[in-house]
Amino acid sequence: MRSGGVRNPPRRWRTLVAAVLVAVLGALSLSACEQEVDLEPPRAQQGASLSADQAQRALDGLVAALDGDRRGAATALAAPSGAEVVGAAWDNAQALRLQDLAMRYVDTAAPPTAVERQRWGRTAVPVTVRLTFAYGGFDTDPAEVETRVALVPGDGSVRVAGFGGAGRTPLWLVEPLRVVRTAETLTVVAGPLGRYPRLTERAVTQVRRVLPRWRGPLVVEVPRTRAELDATLDAPADRYDEIAGVTTSVDGSTTRGAPVRVYLNPEVFADLSAAGAQVVASHEAVHVATGSSFTSVPTWLLEGFADYVALDDAGVPVDRAAAQALRQIRRDGPPDRLPTPADLDPTATGLGATYELAWLACRFLGQEYGTDRLVRLYGSVADGTPAAAAFRDVLGTTQGAFVGAWRADLRRLARVAG
Repeated sequence: MRSGGVRNPPRRWRTLVAAVLVAVLGALSLSACEQEVDLEPPRAQQGASLSADQAQRALDGLVAALDGDRRGAATALAAPSGAEVVGAAWDNAQALRLQDLAMRYVDTAAPPTAVERQRWGRTAVPVTVRLTFAYGGFDTDPAEVETRVALVPGDGSVRVAGFGGAGRTPLWLVEPLRVVRTAETLTVVAGPLGRYPRLTERAVTQVRRVLPRWRGPLVVEVPRTRAELDATLDAPADRYDEIAGVTTSVDGSTTRGAPVRVYLNPEVFADLSAAGAQVVASHEAVHVATGSSFTSVPTWLLEGFADYVALDDAGVPVDRAAAQALRQIRRDGPPDRLPTPADLDPTATGLGATYELAWLACRFLGQEYGTDRLVRLYGSVADGTPAAAAFRDVLGTTQGAFVGAWRADLRRLARVAG
């Protein structure tokens, strides 16, 4: 998903934690080339006029103020309606130690909605901006996204009224944030911190049980609402309604080195037990540790492996962790193949049971061949080896033979006669 467009992200960018713990843990929900352009003066809106040069000068001033050490210098650039949000952006920039901050005017954006006009004022002119930024101490390369900035011209100056409404809108631009930083983790929350910092730190520890060489970093962001999650990811309004966690690059690209975040859905997390919430956080951390945003791995292995690591010491019996899948097997018999990408699409029927099947496949691989060889299998496929070849080279078997043995294991688990 490129910045500036609303598209469904490729499956490898999504992480949907299967509802493997519903019965015992509570309602664990399903956790998924830019070009230079000529600058044209924006069209007049609501009687206001604004040239490209004026817009860029206003943006340059805002960047300098956000990089500066005086909050008042930033709020002085705001329109009356934007003082609070600009002040919060300055606060966030300091807490996140923003680096490589830049804003480049691209073009006039879509006219403001009625709600936005009420919030920003009738003379506000929204412009599309190429925004670059990095979190100091965590991002090795800056992120680059397109978003909107509302500018208000008048009296020889151009002031900032607000941000967002189209494109990917970073959370630090729109909400006062609480930030907890450790040597390896950064937890960014728009609202009460609650359990989120503990979940983040514990996730790193959990992942290292299986992937001991991983040292982070892990950056977790928690919007205040699901709508803010959608805005951060430039997603359709209902895309992540039941998604507990999403791991993706900040700009939605598959370019290695792009900053990666775990985004948690606060409205889903509110219903999770402590154990269920930790499974989600650890599952997402696996995707960060394995670089899943930048690799092509069969979805059953991608998601099943993440659950394998997240559930490694959760102490949940398999008959509870895979309750949906086992009920399905008792009713219909075991599947004759591993889950396909279509089976694991967010719109697919019976998604919870399918994700449990992916976990059961990885669980069986770990039992039969050991965790180390499962990790090697995953790494081989992530490096580009076709799954069929990796089964042969790493495990000394065929994928078909594995599926046959796995089906027998499923029958045993479900107590279904062979």
